[in-house]
Amino acid sequence: MDLLRCMLALVPATAYLCDDGTCHTNLSASFLQMQKMLRPTVTEHPWPHARGKAPHQFGNTQEVWTDHKLSWSYHHPDGRFHNIMAGGPVIDVDKNLYLMSGKGLIALSPSGDVRWTYETPGPSNNEVTLHGDLVLGTTKEGNAFAVDRHTGKTQWVTKLAKDAGGDCGYPAAFKDVFVVGAQQGDFGGNRLVMGLKTGSGEKLWEYEVDQPVWNLTPLFPGDDTVAFMDFSGGIYRLGLKNGTQIWRTPARESHDSFSDGGAGLGPNGFMYSCSNFKDSTGQEGQQGVARAYKLSDGSLQWERILSSPCNSYPAVGHVKGSDALAVVVTPGSFMGQPGLHGSVLALDAATGKDIWEFHAKPYSGVGNQAAGDMEGALTRHSEGVQEICLPAHWSAPIIDAQGTVLAARSDGNLYQVFGPETQFSGSKEDTTQVNSGVVAKLLDVKSASLHGALAAAPGMFAMSTCDTLFVFQNGERR
Repeated sequence: MDLLRCMLALVPATAYLCDDGTCHTNLSASFLQMQKMLRPTVTEHPWPHARGKAPHQFGNTQEVWTDHKLSWSYHHPDGRFHNIMAGGPVIDVDKNLYLMSGKGLIALSPSGDVRWTYETPGPSNNEVTLHGDLVLGTTKEGNAFAVDRHTGKTQWVTKLAKDAGGDCGYPAAFKDVFVVGAQQGDFGGNRLVMGLKTGSGEKLWEYEVDQPVWNLTPLFPGDDTVAFMDFSGGIYRLGLKNGTQIWRTPARESHDSFSDGGAGLGPNGFMYSCSNFKDSTGQEGQQGVARAYKLSDGSLQWERILSSPCNSYPAVGHVKGSDALAVVVTPGSFMGQPGLHGSVLALDAATGKDIWEFHAKPYSGVGNQAAGDMEGALTRHSEGVQEICLPAHWSAPIIDAQGTVLAARSDGNLYQVFGPETQFSGSKEDTTQVNSGVVAKLLDVKSASLHGALAAAPGMFAMSTCDTLFVFQNGERR
């Protein structure tokens, strides 16, 4: 009865007394208000951003990969090549999934039903992020937007700039500030990083970077700051509320260096970057570099030169083969040539020394492109969406609770890297590969993936290729 009184108290008297035909509108609006107030308070989304929970975004999870089995998959009803996915899924507190595509934003239930779709204010290649009851995103037309995660209804749209880069960005929100990129650079990416109020879209600040940010991935240490990397490997730390520069560490490379990878945070006060060495642009035969910086002042702590380009993001956690905290990177070149080399490399997070490295077999795709790109190009063209996905060599890796590293590769396989063969207790199957004493299993998902492909929640793993979302569930915890 007390609840009913509260509900009735919210309904304006005019909703009952009016005779001008507005009663229904007033009543409906009042009940929508009541519905919002009666929703449970959002506590914490398990995977609100491409790199995991904010703050920190270490790229790891407390879930165990081998406890989960494929439960369902989703692609366009007319076939997997009739749409193209952007980034990957984020997962809310109710285990609903949100996925950007060439045909708009898609919300899916934990069982794979489409809950709603949203036509974004312009095409978008960017993964969305979650903040409270909002799904936040940006578009190539220079717009930022927010929709209600329950209904898919627009909450606000803000024009940031005349345009934004067509790269696949991973904007993020923390402490009611949504950090985004806009204003396309001469060769792509974005020249401006901005902070917006999550509740209204009002711009709080903007910051012009030294080099464009490509696939911008804001990282939140947990205080009132934000950190990120530009495409040459330069790193920045700004005030989250005002955009004030706290420090900036330019890349040691020339401005000709390019990577579409990024940075990650560790629980040890370090920030790790994955970029390319000297004048490397990420091609086969060029070198990459992994670096550790002190988060407090941006000073370099160590660097590890890599035999292949670093075009992805670090994950930080514990892997098998060492008791030390590890940082995992996935070296591999861009598409465009045959015989591409790629590996999954675990380094000591404190020193940069090798723990182990798994070398995948060289990959040559159809037309020297990623799996699924050339095969689906004509269909996607007929649908009016981007014809090819053009991913990097690897998705960003994530580390599970038992130290297994997951990473999707451009050859259309999900690699599950278990670490040293001497510590592997599972069964070896046709899909098992052992290289340099490191064990991996491959799961054929038929197409390549973008950096944000992987996500996890209690009882759930999700991964998206450029055309299909796969959801793995633990039957005991659904």
